[in-house]
Amino acid sequence: MEKTIVTNNTTLPVSTFSKRKLLLIPLLLVTLIVFPHFAGAYITGIFILIGLYFISTLGLSILMGHAGLVSLAQAAFWGIGAYGTGILAVKYSISPLLSLLAGVVFAGLIAYIIGFLTRNLQGHYFSLATLGFGIVINIILIEESELTGGPSGLIGIPSLSIGSFSITSDIAWFYVVVLIGVIAFILMKNLVQSPWGRNLRSIQDSSIASQSMGIHVGQYKMTAFVISAVLAGLSGGLYASYMSFISPAIFSFEMSIKFVVMAVLGGLASLYGAIIGVAVVTLLVEVLRDVVPLFFGAGAGGAVEVIFFGLLLVIMMIYMPKGIMGIVERLTRLIRRRT
Repeated sequence: MEKTIVTNNTTLPVSTFSKRKLLLIPLLLVTLIVFPHFAGAYITGIFILIGLYFISTLGLSILMGHAGLVSLAQAAFWGIGAYGTGILAVKYSISPLLSLLAGVVFAGLIAYIIGFLTRNLQGHYFSLATLGFGIVINIILIEESELTGGPSGLIGIPSLSIGSFSITSDIAWFYVVVLIGVIAFILMKNLVQSPWGRNLRSIQDSSIASQSMGIHVGQYKMTAFVISAVLAGLSGGLYASYMSFISPAIFSFEMSIKFVVMAVLGGLASLYGAIIGVAVVTLLVEVLRDVVPLFFGAGAGGAVEVIFFGLLLVIMMIYMPKGIMGIVERLTRLIRRRT
């Protein structure tokens, strides 16, 4: 007798359910392998940035969507990872790979300290604390010119290398970023579905009820904050190695807002929403860079972007609280009912 699986009130045979996955996986792999060879340098570069932003936004999705904490310092941890990688590689001639790992660890340690100090803060108090931390980090990056290069930035960051193999071409970077992004997604997916992830979601629903059940609320929130910062640091380190140049302006409050918009737009409840939100926002940024100068002048780009994404965030929270993935899920349920 054939076993069946029930998904969203629809019963599928195991063989049918498995065949769909088995068909999609090789198709996706072939697409990813072939894509950069035909897309061109500009399009490939955009998709590399999407992959890098996705790694950072994935951590923010864990923090916001499952711990219920809104961090406005994601760009700060992104910058810590980037500058940690760049400074060690440029100023101290440490290998790019070790510099990247050190930058990630440093971002995690700073997050642990901040998370420990703010572990009992909730709601907008936690958000304000992270906002202040992000501003402080940006000021440090500007003022410590001997280490960071100041407002002019840090140049000459070597590309990531593993042994004698150096990742220099956009095609190689595309494969590396996709591989790291997939690994990060699988790890976070398993983490969310583990008992730890279920406890974290229960804290989001009711921290008082969770605490009464013996769950250490502060410890869980601090751990989620550190995980989010580690992913941001990893993304920042890879970004620095890929771009070979970084400046404080990249890691400002505006970038933190973009990360939040990416997470909210895709849908906080779903990790799949992170890649959708990142892709949409990144493409919108590219469009705005071409359109804004035509209407507001060349110097208004940054201000208009902040206003645009701020309004987009407000609209999403009011009319689409579950993001794009929420709409997709509703449409899927509607189609299944009609069929």
